[in-house]
Amino acid sequence: MKYLSTLAILLATTSLASAASNESFILQAGKKNSAVVGQIAGSNAQATIQSGKGNSAVTAQKNTDGDTNKSATFEFGNNNTSMAGQIGGNNGQTTVQVGNANTAVTLQTNNSANQNASFTGQFGNGNSSLAGQVNGNNAQTTLQFSTGNKNSGNAASTIQQNGVNGGVNDSNTLQVGTLNMAGATQNTAGATSGKKPGEGGDNNQLSAQFGSGNMASTDQTSNGSGNKASAVSGVLNDAATVQFGADNLASTTQKGSSKGDNSDQATNASLIAQFGQVNAADTKQVNGNNLQATVQAGVNNFASTTQTNADSSNATNASLTAQFGQGNGSAVKQTNGNNLQATVQGGSGNVAKTTQNNADDSAGVNASLTAQFGDGNKSTARQTNGNNLQGTLQVGDANVAKTTQKNVDGGTGVNASQTLQVGDDNKATTKQSIANPLNSGLNGSLIAQIGNGNTAKAAQNDTGIQPMIGANLQATVQVGNGNSAMTMQTASVGVTNASVTAQFGSHNVAVVTQK
Repeated sequence: MKYLSTLAILLATTSLASAASNESFILQAGKKNSAVVGQIAGSNAQATIQSGKGNSAVTAQKNTDGDTNKSATFEFGNNNTSMAGQIGGNNGQTTVQVGNANTAVTLQTNNSANQNASFTGQFGNGNSSLAGQVNGNNAQTTLQFSTGNKNSGNAASTIQQNGVNGGVNDSNTLQVGTLNMAGATQNTAGATSGKKPGEGGDNNQLSAQFGSGNMASTDQTSNGSGNKASAVSGVLNDAATVQFGADNLASTTQKGSSKGDNSDQATNASLIAQFGQVNAADTKQVNGNNLQATVQAGVNNFASTTQTNADSSNATNASLTAQFGQGNGSAVKQTNGNNLQATVQGGSGNVAKTTQNNADDSAGVNASLTAQFGDGNKSTARQTNGNNLQGTLQVGDANVAKTTQKNVDGGTGVNASQTLQVGDDNKATTKQSIANPLNSGLNGSLIAQIGNGNTAKAAQNDTGIQPMIGANLQATVQVGNGNSAMTMQTASVGVTNASVTAQFGSHNVAVVTQK
């Protein structure tokens, strides 16, 4: 009775009338198999093949525009359940289930000439898949392989929405193992009326998980709106998640738009690859021209990347995070375009945080590189507006490096900082600031430490209200143990401060203050 009730709902309470060109084929071998097929209007074709015990398949198709609905269900094994409901023409659905206690539900509705395509293949025990697609240009593929008892299956859920003047939604899920979960939500639509309407962009998603207890979530939106001069179109969203191991978590959210009535003019691209156990990666990208890649290998790694670009910006935000080892953490936040960031960590207990903020119309570039090899390293870099360059490399144990640079919106001043530390218990802090829009000065700082227990701190401040001809330049080089160097410089009215401190040996102390 529950299958008949479901069929009645899907067919909108219409009777099971049969018209020309309806074809149905059912082959059942075994015991207690059940198949229900209902087709209305012409050009509907359906095939159900079941072999085993306790299998159930329900297919309902309704066609109102003369196009063809096609459905195929193949089940081999025990206690498999497949229900496919299609309303409207030009929908294609295929379900293949081999194993025990598999469940697949596919719901598609189509009111346009664009096709919805769904394929679900489940091999193993206790797998479950749900795919819901609305209107045309939605494509979904789910493959699940599992071993174990009937309760050790994988779960996959795909929901896609395509509206008027929308792009293409493409979702692919591959899961091998047990108790893996993949969820994908994609939406694209454009303006519903008017000349030269804003169009929706394309969404593409791939989730591949190998192991046990992994979770991947992908949410992508690319909508357009407005007409002619006020038209805004969706961007191209591409997301890929690959996870090996157990209990890994990956979350990707992308959405964006750009001015004009043509979609896919800008791109959001995200790649998350995790190898090991209990890794977590979170990526959020808004508007176009954001590029992000996260690679993690080991245990208890954490990476979070957030990028926001201006609506009309053609600049690019690019972020790369690679972590190898255990207990690593990396958080990156970039705002507006022309931000470039890379973090590479190898070892255990490393923490790296990078925050970059650029002006909407700035042509300057923020570039940040942090590489840490060893245990217990910490690096924090914060850059505001363009023309900030920062590089931090730490090799050893318990190193701490902090860099803060501030420039003006659209300013021509350049802050450059480089910190290199090799050894144990080294600390380096660099702070640079150019605060006035009339400034054309340059702050440059280099700190290199090789040894143990070294501490270097350099602070360079505002250059004043007048254009700066010269610059604040500071370089500290320390080789040995127990060295400490502190440099503070403040320049104004075009005066140049320059400081060089070089220490070789042990227990050296150098302090320089210039104003």
